[in-house]
Amino acid sequence: MHALRAIALVSLLGGCTKPDASEIVQPLESTLGAAVPTAYFAAVAMSALGGSSSPCANVVTPGATARVEVSMGAGCPPMFGADDSGTVVVTGAWTPQLATFVMDFTGLTSGGQAMLVVGIGALTVTPGSANHLTIAYGEEDIMVGTGEAVGAGIDEVAWVVDVDTAGTADPSDDAIAISGGDQSLLAIGSHDPDADLTQVAVGAATFKPGCRRNPSSGVAAVQRAGTRGGGWVLFDFHDQCDGTADVAAALAPYEPLITDSLALVFLQ
Repeated sequence: MHALRAIALVSLLGGCTKPDASEIVQPLESTLGAAVPTAYFAAVAMSALGGSSSPCANVVTPGATARVEVSMGAGCPPMFGADDSGTVVVTGAWTPQLATFVMDFTGLTSGGQAMLVVGIGALTVTPGSANHLTIAYGEEDIMVGTGEAVGAGIDEVAWVVDVDTAGTADPSDDAIAISGGDQSLLAIGSHDPDADLTQVAVGAATFKPGCRRNPSSGVAAVQRAGTRGGGWVLFDFHDQCDGTADVAAALAPYEPLITDSLALVFLQ
């Protein structure tokens, strides 16, 4: 009888062990970590190409086929509020009414660490009324590998970002609202393949001026499923600029995270 009680107690304690939060937070970090710098550099590039001067933006090629180099560092508005450095290259087709940009983040670091996302392609930027920019990005990648471990992957991304520039050329006073998400499917193996599906949905996640550590409002959901397990978490964003997001609801195995505040890290 005592042995049975001991086994039951061990099982109960094991069931209360909190899962690794990073595997459910990282997909959200990747989505938000792409949208924030994209909004930053799109706003700077559109302002510079429109004729506004900036100590950080150099319009190498003006006109319809544009190239803008945006340098980070001393004297430049911070992107995430850390020690940003390096140069981002923005290229594409530009008019005052519509732009299509490609961005290369490979030369950028913040706080001494490289960006999670190294590049963004085929995004459109449309100026709207009342000092707003609308950024739309959609992409589908399909990867197939050969060899001993046969693998295939599909990554679909689609989101829209509204940038309120506050009527200035300074990107640090912008309010950034993100909606959309991404879906990725990865399968490895041939006879008994390991498959993993991750989905991220973001609703009006808004970064207020002066804080890029976490959204101040909005919600997001992350779902994982596959042969190695899965789960679902609903995040609720709060007004405090503390670099975290609140877990409002969750399904197995992430229920022990409910009411926790999980750290958001947009860098590696």
